[in-house]
Amino acid sequence: DHLQGLGNQSRIPHASLFIGPQGIGKRQFAERFVKGLLCTSTTPSGDACGTCTACQLLSAGTHPDLSFVEPEEQGKVIKVDHIREFTHTETLTSQFGGYKIWIIDPADAMNTAAANALLKTLEEPTPSTLIILLTHKPGVLPATIRSRCQAISFPTPPRELVLQWLNGYGERDWATLLSASAGSPFKAMELADDEKFDERQQFLNNLFMVFSAKKDPIAQAGQWTKCDLPLLLQWLSCVMLDLLRLSANTEQAELFNPDVRDRLKSISSTKKPSEWHRLMQQMLNVQRALEQQLNMQLQLETLLLSLSAKTTQSIGVR
Repeated sequence: DHLQGLGNQSRIPHASLFIGPQGIGKRQFAERFVKGLLCTSTTPSGDACGTCTACQLLSAGTHPDLSFVEPEEQGKVIKVDHIREFTHTETLTSQFGGYKIWIIDPADAMNTAAANALLKTLEEPTPSTLIILLTHKPGVLPATIRSRCQAISFPTPPRELVLQWLNGYGERDWATLLSASAGSPFKAMELADDEKFDERQQFLNNLFMVFSAKKDPIAQAGQWTKCDLPLLLQWLSCVMLDLLRLSANTEQAELFNPDVRDRLKSISSTKKPSEWHRLMQQMLNVQRALEQQLNMQLQLETLLLSLSAKTTQSIGVR
């Protein structure tokens, strides 16, 4: 409503920074918002009509005045060439006579050269050009970029409200899926896919086997580097947080992985809270290494070797 109000007054900021957790709906909101701006016959609420020529082009992904700047592959950086291409076309006139809009997702994937190239455009904005940056890690962006954007936060919505919304998409164990997705509704929907859910189950089984010294941590690290590392590291981070919480309080009510609570309780009892805290810090270092494009196999090997010390009790594996 705030952005639509600014749009009605022709006061939309040249650059906006959408901040919120992954899977919270930033991308979906951005796309709906810009479709309303580019539509030539909007509804009274400001939404796109869905039938005009502009809307048809938007649905086909061929609207000339809307472009996305994204990494070539998930988990990779946005290179300076992508931003230079944007800054070159940014000076061109809108083909529909309205806004030219660029969505950079995720903005934190820009390398230093790309961020510097974008900064020049932010410092000298072109009229009728809008730039929307999406990120779940605003601290990674240079302060100079953040200071030239209007920040808009997307907090995690109330759990009960999200569950009510998810229930409209069929009968699933949405409570567990939402917890495993750290409260992000769109990640919960992704995890509801049978293939993705099985992938998580396999991840957990492999991790528990590493914990119980039934699987070679170096071999497992090699396998994981060939997978969707950002997603696997998110899952691993949630497991580590659960273990840290359970080591401090075995009756901890809120877990990211409530469906494997018993196994997590068994693992958590094998180390002191201070040790789990140290391992959690190590986990965070692995996530930072991914952002810095370091040798991820070496980073994962080091972490999994730390986790694979033999436990004093047997840990069941499904």
